[in-house]
Amino acid sequence: SLMAASLPPQTVGPGSVDPLAQLRDIHLPGPIDSWPPAPGWWILAIAAMAVVIYGLYYLYQRWMRNQYRRDALKHLGVLKTTCENEPAEYLTRFNELLKRVALSHYTREQVASLTGEAWVAFLDLTGETQEFSMGAGQVLVSGNYRPDRDISIDDLHQIGSHWIKHHRALTHDVWQSQDMEFST
Repeated sequence: SLMAASLPPQTVGPGSVDPLAQLRDIHLPGPIDSWPPAPGWWILAIAAMAVVIYGLYYLYQRWMRNQYRRDALKHLGVLKTTCENEPAEYLTRFNELLKRVALSHYTREQVASLTGEAWVAFLDLTGETQEFSMGAGQVLVSGNYRPDRDISIDDLHQIGSHWIKHHRALTHDVWQSQDMEFST
């Protein structure tokens, strides 16, 4: 045919041209574009953004829920400086502050009627401490009624700030088991 006639006859032998030498070199493909990314990367990026947004939202909510703690700690610091030479006044206002903090976190039924031994037992239970019933906080039981009682403002400030920072909610079971003790 026509095409066969236009090609020179190829003979392989001495003095003949090697047909492989006439082939062109291998061409590599161009570099892979990095944009736009594959759909899997889009899904991963969206999921990562959702996790970050949820984490920030959770941290903001937690920060807002604990605003009352920051306010109470600030008030406790002011109380210490204004009543540093009046231990009886400090004790009264300290007890009122702890009661207000407790009322902001616990129900009125759980806190409002607590006084004396039941009050310090509640503070110990919710703060996971023994400092109110066995330590410096014992003055909350009868401190206002016994003016001769030695009141350490520094110790009360320390256990009060610890309780404000670390008090936890009571589970229903713990509350029911302690209900009889608090009512006495």
